[in-house]
Amino acid sequence: MKILFEQKKPGRKTAGIKPVAIELDCCPSTVGELIASTVRSLVSAFNGRAASATTDMDADNETAALLSEEEISNLAETGRVAFGIVYNGREEDPAKAVTNALQSYDDGLFRIFINGIDAGEASNPVRLSDSDLVTVVRLTLLSGRMW
Repeated sequence: MKILFEQKKPGRKTAGIKPVAIELDCCPSTVGELIASTVRSLVSAFNGRAASATTDMDADNETAALLSEEEISNLAETGRVAFGIVYNGREEDPAKAVTNALQSYDDGLFRIFINGIDAGEASNPVRLSDSDLVTVVRLTLLSGRMW
């Protein structure tokens, strides 16, 4: 099943939100299953990038891929030019990531909206179809003084 996630596109000139397609292995029936399957999909993609990326900044420059001018300008537009280096060099455990994501959702650190409607608690049923738009909003506390 393929769903669309709204992802913030950083940048000074073209900042905005764009939908990104994510392939899920199954059709989730609850919000908790949606979180778990999404986290598993993203962790496996990260582990794939970590396994194939260069881990040494001082690697032989002849074997390292060079960025074209177009790639540099596209990356500069987002605010960060990265060269595919994975700094920690380790794969993440999907089970720990799912546990952390579910605990974070239960603690109210982020909310999920499906086609603009709040998904509610992790045990709530959810009906998804292909190309549904899922928005994840991270909630942060504002710091400051009370007056």
